[in-house]
Amino acid sequence: MPPAPQASVAPDPLYLFEGVEVFGLRKLPREELLRLIGMPAPGSRFNLEAGEFTPHLVESKPRLLAAHPLPFCRYSMVTYPPTRTFRVTVDLVEPGDEWRMRFAPAPTGSVEDPGGLIAAWGAYQQTYWTLRREGAVSETSVGGCRALTCYGGFDHPQLAPLEATFLEGVPRHTDALVRVLREDRDDSKRMTAAILLSYVRSREALVRYLVPAVHDPFEGVRNEALRLLGTAQEGQPKGLLPLEPVLEALWFPLSSDRNKAAWALVRVVEAEGGARRTQILNQAGEVLVEMAGMRQAVDREPARKVLTLLAGRDLGEDVAAWREWVARTRTAPARH
Repeated sequence: MPPAPQASVAPDPLYLFEGVEVFGLRKLPREELLRLIGMPAPGSRFNLEAGEFTPHLVESKPRLLAAHPLPFCRYSMVTYPPTRTFRVTVDLVEPGDEWRMRFAPAPTGSVEDPGGLIAAWGAYQQTYWTLRREGAVSETSVGGCRALTCYGGFDHPQLAPLEATFLEGVPRHTDALVRVLREDRDDSKRMTAAILLSYVRSREALVRYLVPAVHDPFEGVRNEALRLLGTAQEGQPKGLLPLEPVLEALWFPLSSDRNKAAWALVRVVEAEGGARRTQILNQAGEVLVEMAGMRQAVDREPARKVLTLLAGRDLGEDVAAWREWVARTRTAPARH
């Protein structure tokens, strides 16, 4: 007699707070800003589903901006489900550094949903997140689809029948999806169009479609475009990505911008070696070193990997050693 199926268990809502970091500081005093931000002591535990940590975020930002008006300031929280931990990053842009936010103008058009694909993706996402809340699908599920890449996937019996719509519809409606990505004023529609384009068969075509979206004014679109560009480049014997927009995105104000750009850069350097090392270090050496010194793994890991590939050796966790190597190797001064 087969064993009885085990009931699924909902994820533990308690997460351990590991601390706060500030990214983007070039002139303002770091210790003063950390005192203004003020956060609970690392090691405290919070029920994130119940919003127990939210008041700390809500109270902190006005206090910081009252002391230092900034062109951009965003608090973001990254959770690590396997370890039940989370960290906070305060991403900011100082006065005079507005060049870090050179995004395209917001589109103003309205494009019809091609073949109902965007609505279908929304329905799939609703079902997936219902299953996720019930503990019926993994919190870290990546893959499980026939697109170039996906988060969530279609392995669950309730999800499996839904993928055929995208497998059949995206190749038929590619041009219209690109129009949505370029022209539609709805941020969510543009972001979904970028995700759906991962069902395009040609990596070269996918890169052409997505590169302009690196400068989209909405961070969700930029995040998906950069993520997919890195995936398109991964494992390829030659470079497929234009380097300039990737290096520009490393300087964008949000962690979701720079960590995806850094992984895309990892894939370029894996394919090309150090062929464009000087250009990379001249334009982005400073920001790569700052990322390499972060405790937030989503920033630190891709930056350290890029620097290690370019140096041909790993200088370890000593950020000063990396800073010295970059300064010695680059041929242009750092931005000030």
